[in-house]
Amino acid sequence: MRPLRHSVAPAIALFIVIALGAGACADSEPDSLVDPTTTVSQATTTVSQATTTLGVDEVRYRFIADAGAEGALADLSDTDLGCVADALLEVSGTGVVLSIASQGPKPHQAAMTVDALVACGVVGPVFRAGLVAGMATDPTAPDVGPECLLEGVSVDQLVPVLVTELSRPGGVSVDGSDMDVLLFDTPLMVNMMRCPLEAAGELTPFCAGYFDVIDELLRLVLSQGSLEATSLDPVAFASLFHVAEGVFAWLATNAPEDLGGSAVLVHDAVIVVDEAFVDAVAGMEDDTPEARDTALLAASSRIGAGLEGMNAGDLPTATTRLRSHIVDECGAQATVVFDLFGGFGAGFIEEG
Repeated sequence: MRPLRHSVAPAIALFIVIALGAGACADSEPDSLVDPTTTVSQATTTVSQATTTLGVDEVRYRFIADAGAEGALADLSDTDLGCVADALLEVSGTGVVLSIASQGPKPHQAAMTVDALVACGVVGPVFRAGLVAGMATDPTAPDVGPECLLEGVSVDQLVPVLVTELSRPGGVSVDGSDMDVLLFDTPLMVNMMRCPLEAAGELTPFCAGYFDVIDELLRLVLSQGSLEATSLDPVAFASLFHVAEGVFAWLATNAPEDLGGSAVLVHDAVIVVDEAFVDAVAGMEDDTPEARDTALLAASSRIGAGLEGMNAGDLPTATTRLRSHIVDECGAQATVVFDLFGGFGAGFIEEG
């Protein structure tokens, strides 16, 4: 079965460059506190002793200078940086705050650091700065602005992504299904399809409407993990097909006139699949593996009989025509809804 997930998670994980500090080495400290002739251990001791005597104003000044030099906080104003410093000082010592400014937060300081960003209302700007930095160094990144990619994404949805990324030791990025879990309730996946077309001036009204109706399906797929795992669960598959039926209903109404008959025929076939899973799930006596296998077999048999009864000989051609139109208008990734039929009703799906 081909995967439905054309996941944005690996791309987003690569783009998010959380360089909160100035990229200093792990043992670096503010130059003004350390004599260059001292050893590392002596310097560490000197810094530790000195930072205990620094006042709040001095720590804030140094935080603004160090954290604002480069990295994800560089675009923040001095006022915002001072706010972050004050928020960190409320929950930690001066040495910790200066360390975060120059080196970035350690994994165990992730939640505390992001809480400070939230308190100062700068989560969005910091996330966008990291996104821009990551995209600038990634040759596979789409040529689109971060504002488009993050359209419709709330601060509450960004916070767990930032915390998770910062909690990874050694700056290892979260990707794959772990990131999917964090992103499933956002429009990021559909934005990855829509934004390149919009940036190129090629987003047609048809594609804009189509992306709106597939957004719910894409979020549902991300929330359930891989389609391979979902295919073993008739309840999960039933929910996917129920949402997919709405997508194909939209296509049956909004496809170009010359594709209207094809879109209606494909929608009729999707209704057969949707109803087969609804009835199979309704007939399950429990949620044991045996009951799931029985339900899947019942759905498969019901689908075969339903397609045969509607004389579905023209379905492969109709499906290919509809799919090809979506590829031409909206891009290859926009056809992900067709991947649902890799295991059931596959007889009327031809590869495009």
